[in-house]
Amino acid sequence: MHVLFIVNERAGNGKGKIVWNRLQRHLTIDYQVALTQYEGHGQEIASEWAQNGQIKKLIIVVGGDGTVHEVVSGIVHNDFVVIGVISAGSGNDFARYFPTFQNATQIEAYVKTEMLERSIDIGKIQLGTMYDEIFVNNAGLGFDAYVTKHINKSRLKYYFNKIGLGKLSYAAAVVRGLFRFTCFDVTVYANNQTHQFQNVWFVATSNQPYFGGGMKISPMSNALDGKIELTIVHNIARWKLLLVFATVFFEKHTTFREITFLQSNQFEIVVHAQSVDCHTDGNYIGAIGQDTIVRCTIQQQAWKCIKLEKTKNVISQ
Repeated sequence: MHVLFIVNERAGNGKGKIVWNRLQRHLTIDYQVALTQYEGHGQEIASEWAQNGQIKKLIIVVGGDGTVHEVVSGIVHNDFVVIGVISAGSGNDFARYFPTFQNATQIEAYVKTEMLERSIDIGKIQLGTMYDEIFVNNAGLGFDAYVTKHINKSRLKYYFNKIGLGKLSYAAAVVRGLFRFTCFDVTVYANNQTHQFQNVWFVATSNQPYFGGGMKISPMSNALDGKIELTIVHNIARWKLLLVFATVFFEKHTTFREITFLQSNQFEIVVHAQSVDCHTDGNYIGAIGQDTIVRCTIQQQAWKCIKLEKTKNVISQ
């Protein structure tokens, strides 16, 4: 069994380095380690390492959702690589659904015994001819991507992470964006039906329920069912949208008539606006323009995740 740690020391505004320094002091197994140096480096490392021989490998990501996204992107459809994670980001939505390692003892027990794994679905989003990206957790168009773009530029994220309240940085960015964001119209094609929505705040495409640091935006999403879900928030007042974000942690947002949920194995979304921001797994990937066609699909059993006994994570139940 070959073990590689891919560590993003900058994750969580330095939390990644702290977590890794503490973890490595307790490791006694043989392993390799690679530190990411720039955006996209995690994907490059994982892809190169995964191609070296047809033997079973374990990659353990030390970082946040963005680092997990990069690493999984590098090993999709590789039957010999299993992914484990030590959470060290600010949002850590991956860890709210998928099983993750908590300490060195758990890692070593996993490596030294029969390693359990589970094949997981992955989402794919194509933004016109611009981007072709996978998503492990979710992808989004509109307000959530707008917030992502601005939160990554804001010093608030740094200060909240410093005091252990990283998830509040998202809430703060939401409140600020409420008064600056411009809504847009979309047409959604799915299941041989056409759905038109006006004054849309955002369209979230989900492979698992959580986004934004613990918001359970898509309660029915399941990364094993061969489906993806759309959550469309439309025709809602600004003050009421704030109420939606306050209730989404407790799944109470599902009763709002201004929120529509759709499920399918593929969607086509046509954006009717000059510029709409987009993200995958919390990584801002740019803006799309008028009448751009966004295609969302699911690839079943596309990557392997660790399976842990006696875990509280949903995916292991």
